[in-house]
Amino acid sequence: MYLPIKKSIFNSTLSLGYAISIGIPIMLLGYCKDKIALNRNMNDVIFNDLRLFGLHKFPDLVPSAEVKVLLEDFENLKRSTVVDVSGQLSGRIFSHGILSPLLGKYAEIIKPHAIKFFNTEQVKVEISYYQESYPQRDLESVPGGDFHVDDNKANLKYFIYLSDVNEESGPFSCVPSTGSWKLRNSILRGVLWELTKNRKYLYDFLISHSGCSKNEKKILGISGTHFLVDTTSMHRASPVLIGLRRVAVISFNRGNQTSQNGGKGWMLQKKLA
Repeated sequence: MYLPIKKSIFNSTLSLGYAISIGIPIMLLGYCKDKIALNRNMNDVIFNDLRLFGLHKFPDLVPSAEVKVLLEDFENLKRSTVVDVSGQLSGRIFSHGILSPLLGKYAEIIKPHAIKFFNTEQVKVEISYYQESYPQRDLESVPGGDFHVDDNKANLKYFIYLSDVNEESGPFSCVPSTGSWKLRNSILRGVLWELTKNRKYLYDFLISHSGCSKNEKKILGISGTHFLVDTTSMHRASPVLIGLRRVAVISFNRGNQTSQNGGKGWMLQKKLA
């Protein structure tokens, strides 16, 4: 038994017209949505770099005097904090929200770029941290040490290198043009992550690590190098081989700020007496 199908649907002219009028708009929906919703930012160089490539490296440096103050802020926090020495939080001092008034200052400087990127005034600092990384035997102890995406929701991270970073000192690297749903499996990955919160969907699900390694762009630079990254792109922190790497990071996403300067969301663990 079967359901009858109208013969007219097989008319070649009708079926071709149907394909053109229905199929092509569906195929172009994502592109059109991007062009219409974000049209007001199209002349912004930083925004365009993020939209097209997922990365913008600022041509200038954070002045050495400011880097020195950031390092002092890091050291002051280290004196009152137990820092994890293994696992994905190795060497990281962080807060959900703004870790310190100094990082809050940089968040305000970068926030206008985040507003343009997210196309909304409702932008918050999700997490901010300092991190000091040394050579590790186990890749599991390198935070973000293998290619992954941070989440399925829009994410923008601002990095400041607080030490010189070369090939051997663990540069940040990303795969250009893989963020903001550009990858074929992004939607499925996002759904599975939201349902399970299993990290394998961020690190392993349909990810070609060899392909990422082939196409990655490593961000090298001296102390003061700073850049913005769409961290829905494939990215990683390369393992430190020699020396150390120090970095300050501020992560933005959509929403209202609910914590400031160690308020709600303060995640520092104080030293045991």
